[in-house]
Amino acid sequence: MASFEDALRISDEGLLITLDVHPGSGRNAFPDGYNAWRKAIGIAITAPPIEGRANTAIIDLVSNVMGISKSDIRIVSGHQSSRKVIQIAGIPPLRCKELLATLF
Repeated sequence: MASFEDALRISDEGLLITLDVHPGSGRNAFPDGYNAWRKAIGIAITAPPIEGRANTAIIDLVSNVMGISKSDIRIVSGHQSSRKVIQIAGIPPLRCKELLATLF
């Protein structure tokens, strides 16, 4: 069985996380499982994928769950896709991995 760590990469600017986004869901949840085939951590958000609302909701939810500022999170790729890569710069990458591990 693949580990959620397959969805993580360390870059010079922070930790990159590949997300499998489920917009328009009945709940907000992060992490919302792990998709081994896509090597992506699931995230469910109630916001629809209209006019950037889902992207804003992703940043808000990850910020709350990880306990970091919204300004420390940015969407690097997949702005109009259900598969996104976000970058977290607010905490050391290894600490971020530890936090995620406690949530799975």
